[in-house]
Amino acid sequence: MVEARSRKIFYFSAFILPCLVLYLLFFIVPFGRGVGISLTNWDGLTPKTPIIMEKTEFESKILSSPKLKEKDREYLLSLYSLDSSDNSYKRLSVSGMQKYKLERTVRKTGYEPERNRFVGLENYKKIFTGNVAKNFYPHTTLIQKFTKTSELPGFISEKEFKREIIRNAKSEEDSELLSSVYIFNSDKDRYELDSSYDEFDALTPLWEIPELGSGRVSESALDDFIRALKASVIEEDEESVGRLVFDFSAKNRLSAESRAAVENAGKDLVKISGVKVALARAWVIKSRNLGVVGFTLFFAIFSVIGINVLAFILALALDTGIRGQRVLRTIFFLPNVLSMIIVALIWSMLFVQLLPAITGVEKWISDPNKTPWLLVFVAVWQGCGYYMIVYLAGLQNIPTEIIEAAKIDGATGWQRFRCITLPLMIPSLTISLFLTIANALKSFDLIYAMIGPTGYATGTVPFVMDIYFDAFSLKQAGLATAKAMVLFFVIVIITGIQLYTMKRKEIEA
Repeated sequence: MVEARSRKIFYFSAFILPCLVLYLLFFIVPFGRGVGISLTNWDGLTPKTPIIMEKTEFESKILSSPKLKEKDREYLLSLYSLDSSDNSYKRLSVSGMQKYKLERTVRKTGYEPERNRFVGLENYKKIFTGNVAKNFYPHTTLIQKFTKTSELPGFISEKEFKREIIRNAKSEEDSELLSSVYIFNSDKDRYELDSSYDEFDALTPLWEIPELGSGRVSESALDDFIRALKASVIEEDEESVGRLVFDFSAKNRLSAESRAAVENAGKDLVKISGVKVALARAWVIKSRNLGVVGFTLFFAIFSVIGINVLAFILALALDTGIRGQRVLRTIFFLPNVLSMIIVALIWSMLFVQLLPAITGVEKWISDPNKTPWLLVFVAVWQGCGYYMIVYLAGLQNIPTEIIEAAKIDGATGWQRFRCITLPLMIPSLTISLFLTIANALKSFDLIYAMIGPTGYATGTVPFVMDIYFDAFSLKQAGLATAKAMVLFFVIVIITGIQLYTMKRKEIEA
């Protein structure tokens, strides 16, 4: 009996101890290290111990510290050597336990580099009090849909013109001016620009002056003049416009006819500029930006619902024994085989090139109102095939005898689904919900490949991508790690509640 027990202990230790060691090395230690980093203002580059330090500063701040013992100073001098060429101490390369020993020794002196200091809970306070970047939490932003440096749009939809422009006009004069410039076309339900305000038409006479054809005026000179003229017009400086026109005409000895064409072009640009200024003042709209937190929750909620509902429906359809079941199962599962980056590139091409050509709607992935839903759509398309297999396995494990008995007892299809199928599918629902919730809250590659840094403008940056930009773009590794810790505990809490609730349902079922 003793031998049997000792053998069990031996086998238990042989299997469990390696797992515990690996768990300690690859989770507990990195997690503890992450907690430590989250309590600093580390920029991701500055080491805790200086690599190069000026002689006077090194001796006064480190070597002369009363907290160091003589053996500590000897240890430091074994790693740091004085370079007389630039009067500084330089450190040897260290790693492993030697690195941690050096950090402990330097820590005794109280020395901390400016970009790797202990700040306590400061990073967490910033996160929970909203003192991080403005785009972290949901907020309202003003979007300038037209700037005075742009060309006047040829047409504006009726909805945009009335709700976004006329309603927001800064004065009655601006409203009247814009209403006179843009004429409503009832056939196309849009407001179209009066042709006399077309900038291209206004500048065309300049390219038709005889001096250009004869070579007296070069194309580059005329192009420079037009560029300078536009700049002066934008500044609404009519005196400067008149001076430019006069100087250009005199310098190139233009004929009276050509001089008149240049003057008329200047006047037309001034007139058009007035419309641009009025339109730029009026066409500013308020937009609700989800922010990092809002978009992460939005994406998680709708992608989890979409993936699980669609996967369950597909599994139910395939479980009916329809013809071509294996082929359909392969087709539905195929998107899951593709890399997220490949999926993102395929759909980006469709949203940027194909859909605008088919529908006539230019903005898809760059429209803040459409982008969040498009990302959810792609995530559902890519992920539902995998969970369809999970649900299909659960459906096929339901004993057919129970279903047949319910049919004999007169239960309808809905009653069989609600009272038999759904309760027996709770284990499959549990694991599918757990995985989809965790994956949605950690989403990164799909959205990064489709949106990139421009996601801040459209409010489509998830939590993990914001952590990535903080750490590697803004050089705020401490704050980024604190956000990662917050996300970790959020995922643990949400999935923990979900597992606890679903497990109770399994027992009740």
